[in-house]
Amino acid sequence: MARALICLCLVCSLSACFHHGSARHLYTTPSHHASAAAYTPRSYYTVKKGDTLTKVGELFGIPYQDLARHNHLHRPYTIYVGQRIYLASSKHRTSTTKPQKKSHAKHVQKKTHPIKKKHIARTTVHLRWPVQGVLTSPFGRRGSRMHDGIDIGAKDGTPVHAAAAGTVVYSDSRLSGYGRLIIIRHTKDLFTAYAHNQKLLVKKGMHVQAGQVISRVGHSGHATGPHLHFEVRLGTHPVDPLRYLPHRK
Repeated sequence: MARALICLCLVCSLSACFHHGSARHLYTTPSHHASAAAYTPRSYYTVKKGDTLTKVGELFGIPYQDLARHNHLHRPYTIYVGQRIYLASSKHRTSTTKPQKKSHAKHVQKKTHPIKKKHIARTTVHLRWPVQGVLTSPFGRRGSRMHDGIDIGAKDGTPVHAAAAGTVVYSDSRLSGYGRLIIIRHTKDLFTAYAHNQKLLVKKGMHVQAGQVISRVGHSGHATGPHLHFEVRLGTHPVDPLRYLPHRK
């Protein structure tokens, strides 16, 4: 799964997939000749259809690896339509002395860490288990890669339910590795993703209710057997779905 999500955008790969939007950022005007040093840590670009992280990096003159690190994205660097890509990178550091570089790194950490806590604190949506099955793979590091969701084993054709009410922002099979994939936006920053489906029962733009059947379990994409790969994302940050799902005995 680390090779593909989604391309949550990215969901989407997840290349571009939340909602169609125009390029925007906070303090500067996009320019193919602009220096990365011109962008503050809060400058951002809104992903459009067809964008990839590499294209965004080329647009602003920032290495895509720096964008990935700054936005906490993992291979395959999936991004989504409507997602904000923050533009500050290692090139943003204007000083060449080691002490100042260390000081800048601490400053960035102090600014970004509270933001993550704020997002988590504002998440009041209560999620439900999307499918009846056995947890076969948890969230977290899997060898040298990060597993951005959980895997729930179930038979082919088992109903998959929306974890909460929301709007379908992606329902397709164009994202490599994820097979037939659905992504639902529940709030401005909260998304859930459902991968490897056998059949998709909802379309992009539809509003779904909590518990509504949205697909059927399958093993499309890169899957060794029938199961649901389920992700929860706060903005661009994948979080452990078990922190938001009811405890199972």
